[in-house]
Amino acid sequence: MKMRMDDCLFFDIETTGLSADLSAITIIGCCPSDGACVQWFNEDGFSQKQILADFLSFCKDYKTIISFNGAAFDLPFLTAKIREYGFSDSLSSKEHLDLYQKLRRYRHLFPFRSFRQKNFEDYLGIKRKDSLSGKKVIKAYQSWLKTGDTALKDQILLHNKEDLTGLRAVFQLLCYPSLESGSFTVQNAEFVSSGFTAGLSLRHPFPAAAHFEKDGMSLQTEKDSARFSAKFGEDMTLRHYYPNPKDYYYLPEEDIIIPKSMGSFVDRKARIPASPSRCYSKFKPSQDFLYDTQALQSFLHHSIIYLMNPAD
Repeated sequence: MKMRMDDCLFFDIETTGLSADLSAITIIGCCPSDGACVQWFNEDGFSQKQILADFLSFCKDYKTIISFNGAAFDLPFLTAKIREYGFSDSLSSKEHLDLYQKLRRYRHLFPFRSFRQKNFEDYLGIKRKDSLSGKKVIKAYQSWLKTGDTALKDQILLHNKEDLTGLRAVFQLLCYPSLESGSFTVQNAEFVSSGFTAGLSLRHPFPAAAHFEKDGMSLQTEKDSARFSAKFGEDMTLRHYYPNPKDYYYLPEEDIIIPKSMGSFVDRKARIPASPSRCYSKFKPSQDFLYDTQALQSFLHHSIIYLMNPAD
């Protein structure tokens, strides 16, 4: 998805429950990529129509809205309320970037099992002042309606604001799909005694250093740069892994792959469907390889795709 950050709006909602039919919006918060957070609070339990109208008016000029797991909760909830009040559904015409959906394919690369926004915030070193969980926010809101205690309101507003602050931080982790898509340039490349190494400049910096390693290859990122290494195999060869194994057969006896279109020329017993770890060709690089920009980019891009994808 191509987008200009000036056209993007981060958003998050709090509600009294999970069902839009049975629950109400308590707060809607949003913030531009470089601006202050704006929040609309349901002061009396009956103002969700007004805060929804205010939010829709505020975001009308933004082309992309950004959330964490909003495709599963925030957006359907808002859409249901838009229909309930007969508002024009201006949200449906916007691009929606759900960071949870975008990052979950890389969950095996992160050092945590639970995949909540708070886990990403901890990973990025973000410390919250807010201590409320989602369930506690609901209880705090119910208490606010009964008591009018401004301290409770402040806690709810802080929780929503820090959700938005964290959302903006997690957005930086789109460096993962950026890297996998090949958004890097080769700064240098050389052969060393054990293999091949290259320095890369990354289009989107990594907010936290990352290390990927598999089958004699590794990639270490540090902010806007990365170092790739690949060990030589027998006869000083390297493996070029291809990202589309479903299109190939692997021949175990010969340790090569062939396109499936050529499968009819090979005995069925001599071939098996290729898998990510068995979809490569071996080559012995010459000095010319170091100066072949296209070949280098292709080899590095495909190697990084292999490193970033789960094992077979």
